[in-house]
Amino acid sequence: MKKEQLSEILYHWLCGESDEIGRFIRTSESITVSAVTPGNTIPPLNATADNTAYYGNEGKRAAARAIYHHLLSLKKPCTIYIMADEADNWISEDYEFSQELQSWGMNLTSRGFHLCHIAPPAYPVDLAFDSLLRWIPFYMTGHATAYYYPRLRDNVYRRTLLVVPGNIAMFSNSLAHQTTGTAAIVTTDKRLIQACSVQFQDYLSLCRPMLNIYTEPESLRHCFTRFLSTEGARIQKVTTLSAETTPPELMYLCTGKFTRTGLKMLGSPYLHNMVQIEEHKDISEFIDIAYLASAQEVRNGNVPIILSYGKGSSPLCYTPETYVMHLKNILHIMDIYDNYHFVPIGKEMEKDGTILIKEGQRALLVHFAPLPNNAAISVFEIVQPEIVQLCREHLLRIAEHIGYAGVNRSKIISQIKKRISELQE
Repeated sequence: MKKEQLSEILYHWLCGESDEIGRFIRTSESITVSAVTPGNTIPPLNATADNTAYYGNEGKRAAARAIYHHLLSLKKPCTIYIMADEADNWISEDYEFSQELQSWGMNLTSRGFHLCHIAPPAYPVDLAFDSLLRWIPFYMTGHATAYYYPRLRDNVYRRTLLVVPGNIAMFSNSLAHQTTGTAAIVTTDKRLIQACSVQFQDYLSLCRPMLNIYTEPESLRHCFTRFLSTEGARIQKVTTLSAETTPPELMYLCTGKFTRTGLKMLGSPYLHNMVQIEEHKDISEFIDIAYLASAQEVRNGNVPIILSYGKGSSPLCYTPETYVMHLKNILHIMDIYDNYHFVPIGKEMEKDGTILIKEGQRALLVHFAPLPNNAAISVFEIVQPEIVQLCREHLLRIAEHIGYAGVNRSKIISQIKKRISELQE
Protein backbone atom coordinates (compact mmCIF):
# COMPACT_ATOMS: atom_id res chain seq x y z
CA MET A 1 0.00 0.00 0.00
CA LYS A 2 1.23 3.48 -0.85
CA LYS A 3 2.38 5.63 2.05
CA GLU A 4 -0.30 8.30 1.38
CA GLN A 5 -3.11 5.73 1.31
CA LEU A 6 -1.95 4.09 4.54
CA SER A 7 -1.63 7.49 6.21
CA GLU A 8 -5.21 8.37 5.21
CA ILE A 9 -6.62 5.08 6.50
CA LEU A 10 -4.76 5.30 9.82
CA TYR A 11 -5.77 8.95 10.23
CA HIS A 12 -9.50 8.24 9.89
CA TRP A 13 -9.24 5.11 12.03
CA LEU A 14 -7.61 7.08 14.85
CA CYS A 15 -10.18 9.87 14.49
CA GLY A 16 -13.06 7.40 14.51
CA GLU A 17 -15.27 6.58 11.56
CA SER A 18 -18.63 7.46 13.10
CA ASP A 19 -18.18 11.26 12.76
CA GLU A 20 -20.68 11.93 15.57
CA ILE A 21 -19.79 15.63 15.69
CA GLY A 22 -20.38 16.18 11.98
CA ARG A 23 -23.71 14.36 12.21
CA PHE A 24 -24.67 16.53 15.19
CA ILE A 25 -23.89 19.79 13.36
CA ARG A 26 -25.70 18.65 10.19
CA THR A 27 -28.79 17.39 12.04
CA SER A 28 -29.15 20.36 14.39
CA GLU A 29 -29.68 22.72 11.47
CA SER A 30 -32.80 20.83 10.34
CA ILE A 31 -34.45 20.56 13.78
CA THR A 32 -37.82 22.27 14.12
CA VAL A 33 -40.17 22.56 17.08
CA SER A 34 -43.72 21.37 16.55
CA ALA A 35 -46.39 20.05 18.87
CA VAL A 36 -47.05 16.32 18.46
CA THR A 37 -50.14 14.63 19.80
CA PRO A 38 -49.06 11.66 21.94
CA GLY A 39 -50.71 8.27 21.76
CA ASN A 40 -53.00 6.89 24.44
CA THR A 41 -51.42 3.44 24.82
CA ILE A 42 -49.59 4.23 28.07
CA PRO A 43 -50.22 1.73 30.87
CA PRO A 44 -51.22 3.25 34.24
CA LEU A 45 -48.77 3.29 37.11
CA ASN A 46 -49.28 0.47 39.63
CA ALA A 47 -51.01 2.40 42.42
CA THR A 48 -50.87 -0.50 44.88
CA ALA A 49 -47.10 -0.39 45.36
CA ASP A 50 -44.73 2.39 46.43
CA ASN A 51 -41.81 0.87 44.50
CA THR A 52 -42.02 -0.94 41.17
CA ALA A 53 -39.09 -2.59 39.40
CA TYR A 54 -38.82 -2.72 35.62
CA TYR A 55 -36.20 -5.00 34.04
CA GLY A 56 -34.14 -4.75 30.89
CA ASN A 57 -34.41 -2.19 28.10
CA GLU A 58 -38.07 -2.94 27.46
CA GLY A 59 -38.69 -2.52 31.17
CA LYS A 60 -36.99 0.88 31.18
CA ARG A 61 -39.21 1.99 28.31
CA ALA A 62 -42.24 0.80 30.27
CA ALA A 63 -41.00 2.76 33.29
CA ALA A 64 -40.74 5.91 31.16
CA ARG A 65 -44.31 5.39 29.94
CA ALA A 66 -45.52 4.98 33.54
CA ILE A 67 -43.74 8.19 34.58
CA TYR A 68 -45.30 10.11 31.69
CA HIS A 69 -48.76 8.79 32.54
CA HIS A 70 -48.31 9.91 36.14
CA LEU A 71 -47.15 13.40 35.11
CA LEU A 72 -50.23 13.86 32.94
CA SER A 73 -52.39 13.18 35.98
CA LEU A 74 -50.88 16.05 37.98
CA LYS A 75 -53.13 19.07 38.41
CA LYS A 76 -50.31 21.62 38.19
CA PRO A 77 -47.13 21.63 36.08
CA CYS A 78 -43.82 21.42 37.91
CA THR A 79 -40.09 20.99 37.35
CA ILE A 80 -38.75 17.60 36.25
CA TYR A 81 -35.13 16.97 37.23
CA ILE A 82 -33.28 14.59 34.89
CA MET A 83 -29.78 13.18 34.65
CA ALA A 84 -28.94 10.19 32.48
CA ASP A 85 -25.43 9.08 31.59
CA GLU A 86 -26.14 5.38 31.10
CA ALA A 87 -25.96 3.82 27.64
CA ASP A 88 -28.99 5.00 25.69
CA ASN A 89 -29.61 1.79 23.74
CA TRP A 90 -32.96 1.49 25.49
CA ILE A 91 -33.99 4.62 23.56
CA SER A 92 -32.14 4.30 20.26
CA GLU A 93 -32.92 0.62 19.59
CA ASP A 94 -36.66 1.36 19.37
CA TYR A 95 -37.31 4.11 16.81
CA GLU A 96 -41.03 4.42 17.61
CA PHE A 97 -40.28 4.81 21.31
CA SER A 98 -37.61 7.41 20.55
CA GLN A 99 -40.21 9.44 18.64
CA GLU A 100 -42.74 8.95 21.44
CA LEU A 101 -40.24 10.23 23.99
CA GLN A 102 -39.75 13.43 22.00
CA SER A 103 -43.53 13.81 21.70
CA TRP A 104 -44.05 13.30 25.43
CA GLY A 105 -41.45 15.90 26.30
CA MET A 106 -42.91 18.48 23.94
CA ASN A 107 -46.40 17.80 25.28
CA LEU A 108 -45.21 18.31 28.87
CA THR A 109 -43.39 21.57 28.08
CA SER A 110 -46.50 22.83 26.25
CA ARG A 111 -48.45 22.14 29.46
CA GLY A 112 -46.05 24.32 31.46
CA PHE A 113 -43.61 21.73 32.81
CA HIS A 114 -39.96 22.74 33.07
CA LEU A 115 -37.05 20.34 32.47
CA CYS A 116 -33.80 20.67 34.42
CA HIS A 117 -31.21 18.49 32.68
CA ILE A 118 -27.69 17.47 33.72
CA ALA A 119 -26.01 16.43 30.47
CA PRO A 120 -23.87 13.28 30.25
CA PRO A 121 -20.06 13.63 30.12
CA ALA A 122 -18.44 14.42 26.77
CA TYR A 123 -17.05 10.90 26.50
CA PRO A 124 -18.07 8.59 24.97
CA VAL A 125 -18.62 11.04 22.14
CA ASP A 126 -21.59 9.24 20.58
CA LEU A 127 -23.55 9.33 23.85
CA ALA A 128 -22.81 13.02 24.44
CA PHE A 129 -23.86 14.20 20.98
CA ASP A 130 -26.84 11.86 20.68
CA SER A 131 -28.08 13.28 23.98
CA LEU A 132 -27.49 16.86 22.80
CA LEU A 133 -29.43 16.24 19.58
CA ARG A 134 -32.28 14.68 21.54
CA TRP A 135 -32.48 17.64 23.91
CA ILE A 136 -32.06 20.59 21.52
CA PRO A 137 -35.79 20.76 20.64
CA PHE A 138 -36.60 21.13 24.35
CA TYR A 139 -33.94 23.80 24.85
CA MET A 140 -35.45 25.68 21.90
CA THR A 141 -38.81 25.93 23.68
CA GLY A 142 -37.27 27.89 26.56
CA HIS A 143 -38.71 25.37 29.05
CA ALA A 144 -35.50 23.40 29.61
CA THR A 145 -32.15 24.28 31.19
CA ALA A 146 -28.91 22.34 30.81
CA TYR A 147 -25.93 21.84 33.11
CA TYR A 148 -22.70 19.86 32.98
CA TYR A 149 -20.29 18.49 35.56
CA PRO A 150 -16.94 20.28 34.98
CA ARG A 151 -14.56 17.80 36.56
CA LEU A 152 -13.26 14.39 35.48
CA ARG A 153 -15.57 11.41 35.79
CA ASP A 154 -14.64 7.77 36.08
CA ASN A 155 -15.54 5.47 33.21
CA VAL A 156 -17.08 2.76 35.37
CA TYR A 157 -20.36 3.77 37.01
CA ARG A 158 -23.38 5.22 35.22
CA ARG A 159 -26.71 6.41 36.61
CA THR A 160 -30.14 7.56 35.48
CA LEU A 161 -32.14 9.70 37.89
CA LEU A 162 -35.47 11.42 37.24
CA VAL A 163 -37.16 13.24 40.10
CA VAL A 164 -40.37 15.22 40.45
CA PRO A 165 -40.09 16.36 44.09
CA GLY A 166 -43.02 15.23 46.21
CA ASN A 167 -44.54 13.18 43.37
CA ILE A 168 -42.47 10.47 41.71
CA ALA A 169 -38.91 9.35 40.98
CA MET A 170 -37.14 6.83 38.75
CA PHE A 171 -33.57 5.62 39.04
CA SER A 172 -31.27 2.93 37.67
CA ASN A 173 -27.57 2.12 37.83
CA SER A 174 -25.17 0.28 35.55
CA LEU A 175 -21.54 -0.12 34.54
CA ALA A 176 -20.24 1.83 31.57
CA HIS A 177 -20.18 -1.16 29.22
CA GLN A 178 -23.68 -2.39 30.09
CA THR A 179 -26.36 -1.78 27.47
CA THR A 180 -28.99 -4.28 28.68
CA GLY A 181 -30.01 -6.20 31.77
CA THR A 182 -30.29 -3.32 34.22
CA ALA A 183 -33.29 -2.65 36.46
CA ALA A 184 -35.17 0.64 36.76
CA ILE A 185 -37.05 1.49 39.95
CA VAL A 186 -40.10 3.77 39.87
CA THR A 187 -41.14 5.00 43.30
CA THR A 188 -43.95 7.05 44.81
CA ASP A 189 -42.58 6.57 48.33
CA LYS A 190 -42.30 10.11 49.74
CA ARG A 191 -39.15 9.46 51.78
CA LEU A 192 -37.36 7.78 48.88
CA ILE A 193 -38.41 10.60 46.54
CA GLN A 194 -37.00 13.10 49.03
CA ALA A 195 -33.72 11.17 49.18
CA CYS A 196 -33.49 11.16 45.37
CA SER A 197 -34.32 14.87 45.25
CA VAL A 198 -31.55 15.72 47.74
CA GLN A 199 -29.10 13.62 45.75
CA PHE A 200 -29.98 15.40 42.51
CA GLN A 201 -29.70 18.85 44.09
CA ASP A 202 -26.32 17.96 45.60
CA TYR A 203 -25.08 16.90 42.16
CA LEU A 204 -26.58 19.98 40.52
CA SER A 205 -24.70 22.21 42.97
CA LEU A 206 -21.44 20.85 41.53
CA CYS A 207 -22.47 21.61 37.94
CA ARG A 208 -22.29 24.64 35.69
CA PRO A 209 -24.64 25.99 33.00
CA MET A 210 -23.96 24.19 29.74
CA LEU A 211 -25.52 26.49 27.14
CA ASN A 212 -27.47 29.63 26.46
CA ILE A 213 -30.04 30.26 23.73
CA TYR A 214 -30.48 33.61 21.99
CA THR A 215 -33.33 34.54 19.63
CA GLU A 216 -34.07 38.24 20.16
CA PRO A 217 -32.05 40.84 18.19
CA GLU A 218 -30.63 42.56 21.28
CA SER A 219 -29.51 39.32 22.93
CA LEU A 220 -28.09 38.09 19.61
CA ARG A 221 -26.08 41.29 19.26
CA HIS A 222 -24.64 40.89 22.76
CA CYS A 223 -23.84 37.24 22.03
CA PHE A 224 -21.96 38.00 18.79
CA THR A 225 -20.22 41.04 20.34
CA ARG A 226 -18.92 38.92 23.21
CA PHE A 227 -17.80 36.21 20.82
CA LEU A 228 -15.97 38.58 18.45
CA SER A 229 -14.45 40.85 21.11
CA THR A 230 -12.71 38.17 23.18
CA GLU A 231 -9.19 37.21 22.13
CA GLY A 232 -8.36 33.78 20.84
CA ALA A 233 -8.08 31.70 17.70
CA ARG A 234 -11.32 30.88 15.97
CA ILE A 235 -12.61 28.51 13.36
CA GLN A 236 -16.03 28.35 11.79
CA LYS A 237 -18.08 26.69 9.08
CA VAL A 238 -20.87 28.61 7.37
CA THR A 239 -23.28 27.73 4.57
CA THR A 240 -22.63 30.95 2.64
CA LEU A 241 -19.95 33.65 2.73
CA SER A 242 -19.30 34.69 6.34
CA ALA A 243 -20.55 37.79 8.12
CA GLU A 244 -17.02 38.62 9.30
CA THR A 245 -15.84 39.18 5.73
CA THR A 246 -18.88 41.17 4.55
CA PRO A 247 -17.79 44.53 3.07
CA PRO A 248 -19.27 47.57 4.85
CA GLU A 249 -21.35 48.62 1.82
CA LEU A 250 -23.08 45.25 1.71
CA MET A 251 -23.51 45.26 5.48
CA TYR A 252 -25.36 48.58 5.36
CA LEU A 253 -27.53 47.26 2.53
CA CYS A 254 -28.57 44.25 4.66
CA THR A 255 -29.28 46.11 7.88
CA GLY A 256 -31.14 48.83 5.95
CA LYS A 257 -33.98 46.40 5.22
CA PHE A 258 -34.84 46.13 8.93
CA THR A 259 -37.20 48.50 10.73
CA ARG A 260 -36.42 47.35 14.28
CA THR A 261 -33.44 49.00 15.95
CA GLY A 262 -32.17 45.72 17.39
CA LEU A 263 -32.02 44.10 13.96
CA LYS A 264 -30.29 47.15 12.47
CA MET A 265 -27.56 46.87 15.09
CA LEU A 266 -26.83 43.18 14.46
CA GLY A 267 -24.15 44.09 11.94
CA SER A 268 -22.30 46.45 14.31
CA PRO A 269 -20.09 43.82 16.01
CA TYR A 270 -18.99 42.54 12.60
CA LEU A 271 -18.29 46.05 11.35
CA HIS A 272 -16.13 46.66 14.43
CA ASN A 273 -14.37 43.34 13.80
CA MET A 274 -13.53 44.45 10.24
CA VAL A 275 -11.99 47.68 11.58
CA GLN A 276 -9.78 45.61 13.92
CA ILE A 277 -8.61 43.47 11.01
CA GLU A 278 -7.84 46.55 8.91
CA GLU A 279 -5.79 48.00 11.78
CA HIS A 280 -3.97 44.66 12.26
CA LYS A 281 -5.15 44.44 15.86
CA ASP A 282 -6.53 40.92 15.58
CA ILE A 283 -3.52 38.63 15.21
CA SER A 284 -5.15 35.35 16.23
CA GLU A 285 -5.68 32.67 13.62
CA PHE A 286 -9.06 32.69 11.93
CA ILE A 287 -10.07 29.73 9.73
CA ASP A 288 -13.19 30.53 7.71
CA ILE A 289 -14.75 27.40 6.14
CA ALA A 290 -17.46 28.62 3.78
CA TYR A 291 -19.50 27.39 0.85
CA LEU A 292 -18.29 28.99 -2.39
CA ALA A 293 -21.36 29.13 -4.63
CA SER A 294 -21.19 28.57 -8.36
CA ALA A 295 -21.67 31.51 -10.73
CA GLN A 296 -24.97 30.04 -11.90
CA GLU A 297 -26.34 29.75 -8.34
CA VAL A 298 -25.54 33.42 -7.77
CA ARG A 299 -27.16 34.47 -11.06
CA ASN A 300 -30.27 32.46 -10.17
CA GLY A 301 -30.59 34.40 -6.89
CA ASN A 302 -30.27 31.26 -4.73
CA VAL A 303 -27.45 32.36 -2.41
CA PRO A 304 -28.62 34.14 0.79
CA ILE A 305 -26.66 36.90 2.50
CA ILE A 306 -26.08 35.73 6.05
CA LEU A 307 -26.47 39.17 7.66
CA SER A 308 -29.91 39.72 6.12
CA TYR A 309 -31.76 37.09 8.15
CA GLY A 310 -34.40 38.84 10.22
CA LYS A 311 -37.55 38.06 12.14
CA GLY A 312 -40.59 37.73 9.91
CA SER A 313 -38.81 38.37 6.60
CA SER A 314 -36.94 36.40 3.97
CA PRO A 315 -33.18 36.95 3.64
CA LEU A 316 -31.75 38.98 0.80
CA CYS A 317 -29.84 37.05 -1.85
CA TYR A 318 -26.62 37.98 -3.61
CA THR A 319 -26.58 39.47 -7.06
CA PRO A 320 -23.50 38.84 -9.22
CA GLU A 321 -22.32 42.36 -8.36
CA THR A 322 -22.68 41.99 -4.57
CA TYR A 323 -21.15 38.49 -4.59
CA VAL A 324 -18.13 39.85 -6.49
CA MET A 325 -17.93 42.70 -3.97
CA HIS A 326 -17.82 40.17 -1.11
CA LEU A 327 -15.24 37.93 -2.82
CA LYS A 328 -12.98 40.90 -3.48
CA ASN A 329 -13.18 41.81 0.20
CA ILE A 330 -12.13 38.27 1.11
CA LEU A 331 -9.10 38.63 -1.18
CA HIS A 332 -8.30 41.98 0.47
CA ILE A 333 -8.43 40.42 3.96
CA MET A 334 -6.22 37.51 2.84
CA ASP A 335 -3.73 40.05 1.49
CA ILE A 336 -3.46 42.12 4.69
CA TYR A 337 -4.11 39.41 7.29
CA ASP A 338 -1.83 36.37 7.08
CA ASN A 339 -3.68 34.59 9.90
CA TYR A 340 -6.98 34.66 8.01
CA HIS A 341 -7.59 31.48 6.01
CA PHE A 342 -10.51 31.07 3.63
CA VAL A 343 -11.38 27.40 3.08
CA PRO A 344 -13.95 26.85 0.29
CA ILE A 345 -16.21 23.82 0.57
CA GLY A 346 -18.34 22.19 -2.11
CA LYS A 347 -22.04 21.58 -2.57
CA GLU A 348 -22.00 18.31 -0.63
CA MET A 349 -21.13 20.18 2.60
CA GLU A 350 -23.31 23.25 2.05
CA LYS A 351 -26.17 22.02 4.27
CA ASP A 352 -23.96 20.78 7.08
CA GLY A 353 -25.00 23.58 9.42
CA THR A 354 -23.32 26.73 10.73
CA ILE A 355 -21.04 26.70 13.76
CA LEU A 356 -18.60 29.32 15.09
CA ILE A 357 -15.90 28.34 17.60
CA LYS A 358 -13.60 30.44 19.75
CA GLU A 359 -10.80 28.17 20.94
CA GLY A 360 -11.13 27.12 24.57
CA GLN A 361 -14.11 29.39 25.17
CA ARG A 362 -17.40 28.74 23.40
CA ALA A 363 -19.12 27.37 20.32
CA LEU A 364 -22.06 29.11 18.65
CA LEU A 365 -24.41 26.81 16.79
CA VAL A 366 -26.45 29.07 14.51
CA HIS A 367 -29.89 27.79 13.61
CA PHE A 368 -31.88 29.25 10.71
CA ALA A 369 -35.06 27.10 10.97
CA PRO A 370 -38.21 28.88 12.20
CA LEU A 371 -38.96 28.74 15.93
CA PRO A 372 -42.33 29.07 17.68
CA ASN A 373 -41.79 32.81 18.19
CA ASN A 374 -41.08 33.27 14.45
CA ALA A 375 -37.43 34.06 15.07
CA ALA A 376 -35.53 33.65 11.80
CA ILE A 377 -32.24 33.04 13.58
CA SER A 378 -31.35 31.52 16.92
CA VAL A 379 -27.99 30.78 18.50
CA PHE A 380 -27.07 27.96 20.86
CA GLU A 381 -24.03 29.07 22.84
CA ILE A 382 -22.24 25.98 24.15
CA VAL A 383 -19.70 26.58 26.92
CA GLN A 384 -18.87 23.03 28.01
CA PRO A 385 -15.10 22.94 27.27
CA GLU A 386 -14.96 19.31 26.12
CA ILE A 387 -17.82 19.77 23.65
CA VAL A 388 -16.25 23.00 22.33
CA GLN A 389 -12.92 21.23 21.81
CA LEU A 390 -14.50 18.25 20.06
CA CYS A 391 -16.34 20.57 17.66
CA ARG A 392 -13.13 22.49 17.00
CA GLU A 393 -11.21 19.31 16.19
CA HIS A 394 -13.98 18.30 13.78
CA LEU A 395 -13.68 21.59 11.86
CA LEU A 396 -9.90 21.44 11.88
CA ARG A 397 -10.03 18.01 10.23
CA ILE A 398 -12.25 19.45 7.49
CA ALA A 399 -9.91 22.41 6.93
CA GLU A 400 -6.78 20.27 6.94
CA HIS A 401 -8.31 17.75 4.56
CA ILE A 402 -9.07 20.54 2.03
CA GLY A 403 -5.81 22.40 2.74
CA TYR A 404 -5.49 26.12 3.41
CA ALA A 405 -1.80 27.02 4.03
CA GLY A 406 1.23 27.38 1.76
CA VAL A 407 0.56 26.43 -1.85
CA ASN A 408 -3.08 25.70 -0.99
CA ARG A 409 -3.56 29.35 -0.03
CA SER A 410 -2.36 30.39 -3.49
CA LYS A 411 -4.71 27.86 -5.11
CA ILE A 412 -7.66 29.19 -3.10
CA ILE A 413 -6.87 32.78 -4.15
CA SER A 414 -6.79 31.63 -7.77
CA GLN A 415 -10.13 29.84 -7.29
CA ILE A 416 -11.73 33.02 -5.90
CA LYS A 417 -10.35 35.12 -8.76
CA LYS A 418 -11.72 32.60 -11.27
CA ARG A 419 -15.20 32.85 -9.68
CA ILE A 420 -15.02 36.64 -9.87
CA SER A 421 -14.14 36.44 -13.57
CA GLU A 422 -17.05 34.06 -14.23
CA LEU A 423 -19.47 36.43 -12.53
CA GLN A 424 -18.15 39.46 -14.42
CA GLU A 425 -18.49 37.84 -17.85
